[in-house]
Amino acid sequence: MKSKKIASSAEEMRARLFNPATQSQAAELPPDRLKAYLDYVGKTVTVPLDLILIEDNVRKQVDTNSPKFQELVESIKREGLLQNLVVDVRTGASGTYLSCVSGQRRLLAAKIAGVEKAVCLLKQYSEGDRVSIGLTENLVRQDLHCIDVADGYAELHRAGWSEEEIADRFERGQRTIHRYLLIAAWPEDVKQKIRANPDLFTTRVIFNDFVSRGFANDAELQAAVDAKITNSLQKTISNASINKSNQRTSLTQETRHGIKMLGDKLQTSIKVKTTGDKGRLEIAFVTEAELRRLLELLVVN
Repeated sequence: MKSKKIASSAEEMRARLFNPATQSQAAELPPDRLKAYLDYVGKTVTVPLDLILIEDNVRKQVDTNSPKFQELVESIKREGLLQNLVVDVRTGASGTYLSCVSGQRRLLAAKIAGVEKAVCLLKQYSEGDRVSIGLTENLVRQDLHCIDVADGYAELHRAGWSEEEIADRFERGQRTIHRYLLIAAWPEDVKQKIRANPDLFTTRVIFNDFVSRGFANDAELQAAVDAKITNSLQKTISNASINKSNQRTSLTQETRHGIKMLGDKLQTSIKVKTTGDKGRLEIAFVTEAELRRLLELLVVN
């Protein structure tokens, strides 16, 4: 019951934090007060968490129902935030506001845990720097989805970073970066289907079975992704049917007694093997003479 309650409140909190309308209202709260944070850029200060927004997150999906996230909430409840958040002091149409650059999951978990204030490092970044920092933080954990990595590289590319610069920053081959950028250009509905089936579309599968094929257009890519999902579903259904058919039928006590009586009457061993609702009866014999005796008994009776 406790974990379910945490998951529910996490979903509500995430919806509020990532809601553009809510963010706009929060950004307009006390512009004069927030402007004072400009004097502390480059320093660590204690900031009320309600003033910190989440505007851009490299990780497009935050699974607030996962055991790991709930463990993070419980850990923060026990020990507090052990690592400072990195907050960007930004200026928008409504004035100065604060946006979390590093530690979005921790910020979300801290609010769920009831933490009101936290020590933050205040910075001012360009758009490319913000994406780079967020991408680096997520890659260190090694569980960032391949599509999110691709979208992160694409944001850097749009911000003016060359493929070579991205490759150098993240210590990857330029060819690999180019392939990630191809993935980022896929239609959003295709990318959402891939995100929704992480076990089916691993990074290896995405690169080997899709990027390397070089589809002529988005329609071909869409068809290939749909076909893989459909084939996987059909295979799952088929395996379920096979498993069901291989289940042994549980014989009643009355049936077992009848088999034993038949064995006693024939004076030989009898085995019953079942598969699903079907089966077979095996009557053992050693010599042909014994087989003739059994046949005579069965035919006569």
